[in-house]
Amino acid sequence: MYDFILKNGLVVDGSRAKPYRADIGIQNGRVAKIAAQVTETAKTVLDAAGLVVTPGFIDIHSHSDACPLVDYTTESKLYQGVTTEMTGNCGISILPNTPECWNSNQEYFFNQLELPTGQLSLEGIYDLNDYSRAVTAHGCTGNYGQLIGHGTLRGAVMGFVDRDPTPEEMERLKALLRRELEAGAFGMSLGLIYPPSSFCKTEELVELAKVLKEYDALLTVHMRSEGPRIFQAVDEMLDITRRSGVHLQISHLKLMGKPQWGRADELLAKIQAARDEGLTITCDQYPYTATSTSMTALLPHWAHDGGVPALIQRLKEPTQKLKDETGEEMENRGGPASILVSSTHGYHPEWEGKTVEQLSQEFQMDPVDTVIQVLEQCDSSVACIYFCINEADMLRIMSDMNICVGSDGYNFSYDRTITCTDPHPRSFGTFPRFLRLVREHELMPLEDAVYKITGLPAQILGLTDRGILREGAVADITVFDPEAIRDCSEFTDSVKKPEGIRYVLVGGNVVLQNGISTGSRTGGVLKKR
Repeated sequence: MYDFILKNGLVVDGSRAKPYRADIGIQNGRVAKIAAQVTETAKTVLDAAGLVVTPGFIDIHSHSDACPLVDYTTESKLYQGVTTEMTGNCGISILPNTPECWNSNQEYFFNQLELPTGQLSLEGIYDLNDYSRAVTAHGCTGNYGQLIGHGTLRGAVMGFVDRDPTPEEMERLKALLRRELEAGAFGMSLGLIYPPSSFCKTEELVELAKVLKEYDALLTVHMRSEGPRIFQAVDEMLDITRRSGVHLQISHLKLMGKPQWGRADELLAKIQAARDEGLTITCDQYPYTATSTSMTALLPHWAHDGGVPALIQRLKEPTQKLKDETGEEMENRGGPASILVSSTHGYHPEWEGKTVEQLSQEFQMDPVDTVIQVLEQCDSSVACIYFCINEADMLRIMSDMNICVGSDGYNFSYDRTITCTDPHPRSFGTFPRFLRLVREHELMPLEDAVYKITGLPAQILGLTDRGILREGAVADITVFDPEAIRDCSEFTDSVKKPEGIRYVLVGGNVVLQNGISTGSRTGGVLKKR
């Protein structure tokens, strides 16, 4: 007797193979049998007639490190069909920490989050094993893998200073990275627009990438530029890849700002030429024409030297150089009318949902001065949405079969007392939106679309028993209506559930049934093997 049988579904197995109708028997958390008809009995039979049965979706680019520790109702990824998230991206991770760096690293981590800082503490989490124990004790719906954020790593060893590491510090960076890789981290992420990761030079990254290569681990990157200097930023990463041999994953590939619009083919050709040369390069993308990050991303990286206290002092007495460089970056991101304040983390909720241009008019102040005042009054903890991407470029990048889907978001709660603001809708709609856009624009066959959110990210991460529906694989499974699946989140009303996801199984346990969470907490922390 099986634990579950999924009957009569259209199986899209994650390999790009043609869809086929089959039943799936599940036993002890794994796929036990796939056949045209599974005639054995089961404790529970789930009817998938008229529905598509796929591997559970894998969100390769997530910032949900802390989300499983916040509340039991963090389920925005579950309702999208996501069963696995890779966290610690953009150089920002929940670990490693040391007693000496505790306060500054915790401040750094929370300053980049779209979570109220009072909701949890990182106390007791110094390494991957500590994190794994904390998540297991709390319980979670899905699976979480961990990347080591270069910014967090640098903060643990050097603090928040704008200089090169000494030879001794370089060895400590390598040793700390090795410790976490040996504990099961999947790789290291770079956030080269976010201090302290942005303080580094290329040579530092080459040396750390060589450590990753020793462990066959991944290097992901938020590049130094996705706007005017994007091609130079790609060149830097190709140089690091050539010199280290590491597998490079370019995060949220896009062309930001009108001067770059229409150059998607040129960008993709440059990356493909590097693959043809023998480099291992993959990418991810979210299906939106707006980005989201801290408002501090508008500031020059040198303004962060010394951490948050030093930054606040510079904001109180801004130099003309700081104003000029902030204004330049604001224009790169679409200008003040294109920058929407999504969260002030409780400091000034009356500013949320307004653009910098609107606030500038309210304050009767220049837009740059407005940004400086907002950051200073909110202790630099402000999240923004930036409308600066061309839809045609987004769809062209989406069509590339070396590019998978990553939300760049969080696993949020639908409880408005916990998720108090309207974050970027990608945290609530990325995967249904991707499938809807594929359907409406006829971008690719369904089996290719499913591969981009299952088999491809699993291959990149080395998850050999996930991202594929075959006998013996872990029974992480998503079942959806291919005609009904769609996102419902909007930029000013984002905390909405998508439509069309019927069932989700994690480790052979039903966590979403008939579109409703069962409350099952069968996930945990995945470790690289």
